[in-house]
Amino acid sequence: ASNRQLPIIQTQLKDGKWLAANKGVSYLISSPLPGEVGNSILYGHNWPNLLGNLPKVKPGEIISVKFSDDSIKNFSIQYTLIVTPDQTQILNPTSGRRITIYTCTGFLDSKRFVAVGMII
Repeated sequence: ASNRQLPIIQTQLKDGKWLAANKGVSYLISSPLPGEVGNSILYGHNWPNLLGNLPKVKPGEIISVKFSDDSIKNFSIQYTLIVTPDQTQILNPTSGRRITIYTCTGFLDSKRFVAVGMII
């Protein structure tokens, strides 16, 4: 996968709809901060300038999250998978320090490509 830097923008569920940032990766504020215990949810459009390359990510690759205080938390991709939008178990809380990144994929964006990483 390419070495890409993207801003992370806080977003939320509003009236049952996932709000998605157009200029960066969306972070679901109801999930833990990346690196905290639990399942941090990051998602974004599959546009070339956003998460269009996410499906090229392979297990073992490193995703780094840089915070406003310049601290960095690194995550190693454990696995990737493709799910349907109703397969929401990928969003379930976890006991580990996990990051779940996903974007649309498939015909007419009918599926979701998911990459799951654990803190290292």
